[in-house]
Amino acid sequence: MLNGLRILELSAPSTMLAGLVLADLGADVVVVEPPGGAAGRRMAPFLHERVGLDRSLAWHALNRNKRSLTLDLDGPDGQDLLRRLAATADAVIEAAPARCAHLADTGLVHCVVRPFSASGPKSGYAYTDRTLVAAAGVPQATGDADRAPLFVPIPQAMLEAGGEAAIGVLAALAARTRDGSGQRVAVSARAAAMMSAFSLPYYADTPEQPPRRGQAKRSVAGVEVPSFLPCRDGYVQVSVAFGGFGGITARMAAWAVAAGTLDAAIAEVDWTRFPTEDTAHCAGQLRQLVEGLRSAIATRTKDEVGEAARRHGFFAAPLMDMADIAAFEQYRERGLWLRQPLIDGVVVDAPAHVVRSDSFATTLRHPAPRLSEHTQELLTELGLSADEIQALFTHAIV
Repeated sequence: MLNGLRILELSAPSTMLAGLVLADLGADVVVVEPPGGAAGRRMAPFLHERVGLDRSLAWHALNRNKRSLTLDLDGPDGQDLLRRLAATADAVIEAAPARCAHLADTGLVHCVVRPFSASGPKSGYAYTDRTLVAAAGVPQATGDADRAPLFVPIPQAMLEAGGEAAIGVLAALAARTRDGSGQRVAVSARAAAMMSAFSLPYYADTPEQPPRRGQAKRSVAGVEVPSFLPCRDGYVQVSVAFGGFGGITARMAAWAVAAGTLDAAIAEVDWTRFPTEDTAHCAGQLRQLVEGLRSAIATRTKDEVGEAARRHGFFAAPLMDMADIAAFEQYRERGLWLRQPLIDGVVVDAPAHVVRSDSFATTLRHPAPRLSEHTQELLTELGLSADEIQALFTHAIV
C-alpha cells in the first residue's frame, strides 16, 4: 500500500506505534537510534524477565518490519549522515525536542510528537505517561469514587500519540501528493490521550434528562448502579439504562426473571420513566434489579452472558483478557494473528493487521531489528565504502 515510500523514525517511545503502522502498510521505515540503543529497547517487560537491548517485548511488538541503524546525532558527522538519509526519505517522525525542524522546507513531511501542545500553557512541563493520562481527564472515568483512580498498566498516552501521528503522516503524505509541498504534523500526547475519555457509558438519571456520558459507577435514586459485574470466569460489562434506553433494561430484567433471580414485578417497571418522584419506592425497585442481575450473572460464564444478551436484546459484553483474545476462534478465523519470531528461537502470535482489504494484508517482512542490524546495509545504500563505515564505527558515530 505504501510501497516505495521511505520513513525516517528517530526512535522514541512515542514514535514507535506510528512507525509500525506505516511499516505494516508497506513503507520502508528506517529507525534511527543512538549507538547505545533507543529508549524503547529498555522498556519492560522483557523476554523471560531477562533484561537486554534485544529482549524488550515492547520493542518487538512495535518495531517489526522496520530497519535500524545507529547514529550519534550530537556530532557533525552524525548530523551529516542524517541529512543524507533524509534526502532519500518522504517523511520524518520524531519526538520533541525536534532535531529535523528544517526538513519540511525540503518537501518532506515532518511529524513531531510532543507531551503537551507546543503553544499551550503546559508546553514546558515535565511529564510521565501517567501525568499525561491524568491531564487528559481519563482517570475521572476509572475506578471507584471512594478510592484513587485506576490506570492501565501500559503507556497509554504514548500509544495514543503514536496512533495519531500515523494518521497525521498519512494525511500529510496525501496532501504532498496533491500539491508537492512538505507538511508539518504536530501531535500532543496529552490531547491524543483524551480520546480514551470519550468511551464513557451513556445514561440518563430521569426521563426529562437527555442521555449523557458518565463514570462506570453512578448513583440513581440513592442506589449504586454498576456497569461491571462479576461472572463465573471474570467480569462482564452491562448497561442499566433509563429514559430512552429503558427498553434495554426491561429486556435484561425479563431475562433475570426467567433465570429465577428476580421477582417478575420488577420486569414490569416502566424503566423509560424511571425514576419517579417516589424516590424511596424507586430505590427499592432498582436495588432488587441490581441484585437480581448480579445473582444471574454470577453463576454464568462470560460466553453464556454474551449469548443471553444477543438472544434477549440487552447490552452485556465480556471483559476479555489476553488469554480470551488469544483463544477467540472468530479472531483466528479472520486472520488476526501472525507468527512473529523474537530471539532465542522464541516465536509468538502477534496482532497482524493495521488494515486489511481484498487487495492488501499485513505481512511480516522481517522481525523487529536487533541493535544496529541494518547500519552497514543502509550506509552502503548511501554510497559509503566499507572502510568509511568501519571508521564511523571506530569513532562511535554509528
